[in-house]
Amino acid sequence: MDYRLEMLDQATFENLINRICQKLLGMGMISFSPGKDGGRDGKFIGTAEKYPSTTSQWSGKFIIQSKHTSNPIASCADSDFENQILQIEVPKIKKLKALGDVDFYLVFTNRKYSGVSGEALLKNIVALTGIKDAVLIGKETINNHYINPNKDIISEFQLSKHHIPFDFSDEEIQNIILTFKEQLHKIQDAVHTKVAGVKYDFDHLEKEIKNEKNRLGKMYYENVILARSLMDFDKIQRFLDADENSIYKECYFDIAAELNQIITIQRDNFGAFEEIFAFIYQKICDGNVNLRGSKRHVSTFLHYIYMECLIGVK
Repeated sequence: MDYRLEMLDQATFENLINRICQKLLGMGMISFSPGKDGGRDGKFIGTAEKYPSTTSQWSGKFIIQSKHTSNPIASCADSDFENQILQIEVPKIKKLKALGDVDFYLVFTNRKYSGVSGEALLKNIVALTGIKDAVLIGKETINNHYINPNKDIISEFQLSKHHIPFDFSDEEIQNIILTFKEQLHKIQDAVHTKVAGVKYDFDHLEKEIKNEKNRLGKMYYENVILARSLMDFDKIQRFLDADENSIYKECYFDIAAELNQIITIQRDNFGAFEEIFAFIYQKICDGNVNLRGSKRHVSTFLHYIYMECLIGVK
């Protein structure tokens, strides 16, 4: 289960991480109360019981820090996160190192972990502070390895109420996108009308009202949907209207109905509507090698569904 950790507040997330570290390191784990912690939310001195494993434990002085965000699509690769660690936390760790108070630095975050940028950041931390090692643990590991196997933690922090599945037929969307990409050259040859033709000479006031109801940002609407996606809307329409694509058209309406239902149920878990676009995009595209070279069409299709008023509040 993917628990929605972004729905916790900072203090609860810190308590959750310290509870996890108590299981990983041992009962000697000490939690600090909120306030000026000098770059730490918890500490442990001794030999870890289960970290990195039960057969190869680290031993020394551990500093634990929790970094929480309410953004459901935040990543460790985001520049604001890296800047915060390097500019704010590293100087604190250097002071602790000078005092002999730290050997290992463990950072837990509910952001998505990015391997390349994450490893680079860890090397920077070790090089700049002189500590033995540093670890960055993202939401995937927290959910899969530290929460799911521990039902007592799930119960203690009432995490089940924050598990709201955002599941939909992403494979069907992928099939539509890939078929669209295959036929795109024929569709482009058949296009003789203006990109924003009669069909998309829509009532801008009506769309502004829709955007306001759905909390879709004006900048995103103008610079992403209108400036980039709109030019392909007529191609999507031609694709869906083609006789040979009738099965994909039926799938398209099924997917739109499915997405609309899920978005309606989970709307309060997101801020601006563009966060929903980004969340669905990542769920469809992440790790999918088949979509390589076609990922841009995923966003275009999502925007098209929105502009057709098949998802979101009308």
